[in-house]
Amino acid sequence: MRFRNDDLAIIDRGADLLGLSRTEFMRRAAIQEAQTAILNETVIRLSPGAFQDFVQAISARPAPIPPKVAERLRRKSS
Repeated sequence: MRFRNDDLAIIDRGADLLGLSRTEFMRRAAIQEAQTAILNETVIRLSPGAFQDFVQAISARPAPIPPKVAERLRRKSS
């Protein structure tokens, strides 16, 4: 691959900060980007019944927050 010098400087700085070679840094970055692209394109297939269950679950009112959790949240936000 060919990179501009300013791009290489940024890549080298990132690699140095992580204690990696340029090659390993680029390999990891490429794999991460590929995984993200694949995950963003993943199709989940459901039977009609499972889809109805899914729609019902996400459409339902949320369960009330347990009192202990509500108390912790109130304390944290103060």
